[in-house]
Amino acid sequence: MTSANPAQRRFWVVSPNVRDDYHTVGLWRQASVRHRTVFMGYQPGDKGHKQSGYKFAHVIRPNDIVLIARRHHHQPQVVGYGVVVGPYKKTLPGLTPPESFGSLRELSPFKPLSGPPKNVNMAHALGQIAALHELHPRTRQAHRKICDWMERQLKAGEKVDSDGGGKGRRKHHGVKVKLANLPHYHELEFQVRTKKAVLIGKQREASLLAEYRDWLLKQDRKLQIVKYKRLQCDAYEEERRNLIEAKCSSAREYIRMAAGQLLEYAYLGRKLHGSPNKAILLPDRPDPGSIEWLADLKISVVWKEKKVFLDNANGQFS
Repeated sequence: MTSANPAQRRFWVVSPNVRDDYHTVGLWRQASVRHRTVFMGYQPGDKGHKQSGYKFAHVIRPNDIVLIARRHHHQPQVVGYGVVVGPYKKTLPGLTPPESFGSLRELSPFKPLSGPPKNVNMAHALGQIAALHELHPRTRQAHRKICDWMERQLKAGEKVDSDGGGKGRRKHHGVKVKLANLPHYHELEFQVRTKKAVLIGKQREASLLAEYRDWLLKQDRKLQIVKYKRLQCDAYEEERRNLIEAKCSSAREYIRMAAGQLLEYAYLGRKLHGSPNKAILLPDRPDPGSIEWLADLKISVVWKEKKVFLDNANGQFS
């Protein structure tokens, strides 16, 4: 963390709804977590819109702390928070933004957060906010509690290394569907996996689950399992009713298997968890076609990307 005087530090809240389009909020969240960055939709020279674009680029200084959050459906929706480093920028290496935007600020350290902390009432800081507003810890007690909490977490924690897409309706990836004769035996689609391959796969799944568990623990979120007689799910987050099945590969056959398992576990455990939120945990992001057909089954995807976990459910699972 920079050695600038913390007493001169200012605190800001920036909305994750960068382009005022709820369809792309989840994509902007992924970009912020992936690149440890906060985005502003208005241009740096724009002094309209409560001067949000101008203040973001020119008034926010290095060593200030930015909270990426908003109030949505009367509840806090949080992406993360971090310390500003360097001047504003218009782009970053490897960045493919969901839409055009005004400018960005890099944050280091940066703490992803997929929900408000249990012991801090962030609703007091959010209210019905615009794209940008400042917190006032010296004059408002509710703001001070939030700012003090962020400073403590950033000081005690380690640095975290943190999709493209358009707005509106989903793009459908057309697949030709037709009837055909039953295949002959030699044409059947199946694979034979050795015991060694199965063992390696289970070890990779266990390692992926352990990393995912640790990722959630940093956000005060806890994973458990649910047992269904002789069966059990890979992970269950009781507070959010998240039912998760992990696979060691994002290949089609693994995704098919995980989808079937999730549907069965959801049915078997309906008296315990009702209709849970379902997701497949993968070591990397699957192809768009798989994401699309899983969405029709109300199954999301959470995947590892370098040292962070992302999902296509606006932080429900990550």
